[in-house]
Amino acid sequence: MDGSGGRIPPAAAQGFARGADAYEASRPSYPAEAVACIVGRAGLAPGRRVLDLAAGTGKLTRLLVPTGADVVAVEPVDAMGEVLRSACPGVEVLDGTAEAIPLADASVDAVTVAQAFHWFDPPVALAEMARVLRPGGTLVLAWNTRDRSVDWVRRFGDVLVDGDMERPYDSYYDVDYPAVVADAGGGAFEAMQEWSTDWAQPCDPELLVARAASVSVVAALPEPHQHVVLDRVRRLAATHPDLAGRAAFGFPYTTRVFWARRR
Repeated sequence: MDGSGGRIPPAAAQGFARGADAYEASRPSYPAEAVACIVGRAGLAPGRRVLDLAAGTGKLTRLLVPTGADVVAVEPVDAMGEVLRSACPGVEVLDGTAEAIPLADASVDAVTVAQAFHWFDPPVALAEMARVLRPGGTLVLAWNTRDRSVDWVRRFGDVLVDGDMERPYDSYYDVDYPAVVADAGGGAFEAMQEWSTDWAQPCDPELLVARAASVSVVAALPEPHQHVVLDRVRRLAATHPDLAGRAAFGFPYTTRVFWARRR
């Protein structure tokens, strides 16, 4: 998530609400190359209007404002929206979901969805996004995905939950989003295109712990159980050979950007 959609389970919604401050403090932004891709493909500029849907705390929203486009954000989790309003003064922030967007038909030139589409009901959400987009407008989906080919990053994900508990962050790693949009989009969108870049977020042991605390399934845990999970992350930072004794390190990510025009 940089936000959440209509299908978000109650426990995850509670987790996002509890973890809003940790989310803002620890989740990565988006690299300049990715922002340039989004802005260029969506044609964001003065005189254009863009909806940042399920905007979360505004990690992407704030990067769209300098384009001069009119930016409106929609976010369903109140605690996330409060942080968003503080981080993005002057941006119109509305309560709503991807399945019920509180905007008029053909009222925006672009829709961006960062770290959130995996929470949506695709047929319903894509119909709504097509409804609010003007013909020729652009839908952009973006994710920061952890580079799980790195051993300590994979182990980080493994220690966040026990046993067979659902890992919602797994749900968007290997999805063929062009196929999802083609299958569920009702023919409203042209074929999706994709771009990606690899990079690393500056990190340290405490930021790694905050990053764990920002995950919805962790933030939703009863406090004693949450402490157990966060202690595991501290031990990982203290004992993994790639991290032990290091005051700072890079957290490797791949940012993936998908886009398609509305027919």
